[in-house]
Amino acid sequence: MKKDGRNDFIQYTTLLHAKNNAAVSGDAFSIVLTDDSFVAVLVDGLGSGIEANVSAKIVTEELERDPTCGLDDILQRSNARMLGKRGAVAAVIRIRFQQQIIEFSSIGNITCKIFRQLPKKIIYPRRTVGYLSGVEQGFFIQAVEYYSGDSFILHTDGIEIIEAGTLFSEEEFIKFQYGQSTNLKLQNDDASFIAGRLF
Repeated sequence: MKKDGRNDFIQYTTLLHAKNNAAVSGDAFSIVLTDDSFVAVLVDGLGSGIEANVSAKIVTEELERDPTCGLDDILQRSNARMLGKRGAVAAVIRIRFQQQIIEFSSIGNITCKIFRQLPKKIIYPRRTVGYLSGVEQGFFIQAVEYYSGDSFILHTDGIEIIEAGTLFSEEEFIKFQYGQSTNLKLQNDDASFIAGRLF
């Protein structure tokens, strides 16, 4: 499944691919785009199939219920609902267009790469070890300034980026966004990403 969107500040695409082309993926995402901000969550339910999907959907539901609340609150509310479920790893990102700030909070092995054009460097926001399990835990929010021309990718462990440095090229990044890049490799797993260019 693919979804894309844009406004004057961002152009984004997504990919969601189920393991073995199954009908149900254990990964899920949700995106809320307004004139002021872009808020998204990418989730990988533990394992695959229906039970993993149930856990992943909990997090997307919490974002959709109140996309204006704190990123850590989204994860806290999601975590509280995971008791007795399989659990999930998740990352949530908010981009504030007027302030040109990217806020990020996560737990587990969802990877975030921010491609800073000047000077060229890849920023990896800090991740919290663990997963959403229903056990009480804390979350933190990291804020990173961005500039016009920067880009970002959130992806689950079903995605391998072979040579991330080539994605500083706008042409290569757009190929990646649309699944046409030789740098994009799908593992034998549920696989998903959210990739955006910032203006």
